[in-house]
Amino acid sequence: MKRGAWIAFVASRWFRSGRDSGPSLAPATAGIAVGVAALLCVIGVMNGLQMGFIEAVLDLDSYHVRVPSSQAGVDEVLSAIPGALAAMPFVDVRTVAMNSRGKTVPVRVKVVPDDAPLLDPVFSARLELRAGQFGGGLLVGSELARALDIRVGDTVSVLSVSADEEEGVDADVLEMGIAGIFHSGYYEFDAALAFAPQANAQSLGDGEDPIIGVRLDDRYGDDEALVRLEAAGIRGAESWRRYNRAFFGALRMEKSVMMMLIGLIFLVVGVNIFHSMRKTVYGRVDDIATLKALGAGTSSLRRVFLLDGLAAGGGGALVGLMLGLLVSMNVNEVFSAVEALAEYVYRLSGGSGSGFEFFSPDFFYIGEVPVRLLFGETLFIATAGALSALAAAWAASSRVSRILPSEVLRNE
Repeated sequence: MKRGAWIAFVASRWFRSGRDSGPSLAPATAGIAVGVAALLCVIGVMNGLQMGFIEAVLDLDSYHVRVPSSQAGVDEVLSAIPGALAAMPFVDVRTVAMNSRGKTVPVRVKVVPDDAPLLDPVFSARLELRAGQFGGGLLVGSELARALDIRVGDTVSVLSVSADEEEGVDADVLEMGIAGIFHSGYYEFDAALAFAPQANAQSLGDGEDPIIGVRLDDRYGDDEALVRLEAAGIRGAESWRRYNRAFFGALRMEKSVMMMLIGLIFLVVGVNIFHSMRKTVYGRVDDIATLKALGAGTSSLRRVFLLDGLAAGGGGALVGLMLGLLVSMNVNEVFSAVEALAEYVYRLSGGSGSGFEFFSPDFFYIGEVPVRLLFGETLFIATAGALSALAAAWAASSRVSRILPSEVLRNE
């Protein structure tokens, strides 16, 4: 046997269960696999939901950079930021809308240029606008349309309030037609957001300075964009991360807490491996003493346990990675299969009525479960699972250095 090959041989013998090989690390390997798979699925779904919200906010509301129109025009902003894809001025108006039966709901109307779909193609794609649809009235969210019970072609009354130093406060009720209904997937927008082209906005937003929304080719290039605007003498610009810091901060905290809670699986499995290997060390005092008497060093014997820990952690992480990717990429199919099975069992038991749904539209505002897995997070989760077993093996093997062959063999 080659020098050092005995370490791998002994490690493989001690990894398996049996009368002569002690407790198995297979349950710990399975625990790591389950932990990695569960964490990947949860983080994938959470990323899908959060990124869907973030993209809706950036596409329809805050943009990547906001510049006061009093500081510069659209052309100046575009020339100052090389990475700008589009720039569009808009005015936010917070008001109320009322249907023909007198029902009133709060609404935020964004007054945008008549050629907004041409200025910003992402805006048009997000709202799924058809040719010629933008114009002739309001574009309202699907939940707002449901709340007011309105359809395309109906008319709503919108309150317009303006203030002037000389004339004071003036209020007017504007009759505006519904040109279209959009669905962004973000409830807050679908329930309380509307868009109006300037030609049909009437007096909405009069006297308000527009904000220029800038869309970048890379959303994370906002800091560089602010620096370039400052260098061009354009001040007062605000990035999307600062403008939405409360909302995005809450999403980041939610994700961090969820990762920490599910990551406790690795802690539990690590403690399990630690105690399993400690038991193995105590149960193999005679074998360890014999190997030491034959010339094996403490570091070599510790490598035996490290190999077992690496096998348990690496094998579990690899299996969990493959299982997690498989389930995450087919999560909607998995839910559909479970729903079909639950409905089948329910029918067999004599039940009637609507079938079981994990994400019923009555409780959840999603049509299907979105999944997004990032390479960095996936690598971190798999690595953390493998390292938890390796760290536990290292800690458990420290007892090997205190086993003295002379004492053990003398007692024998």
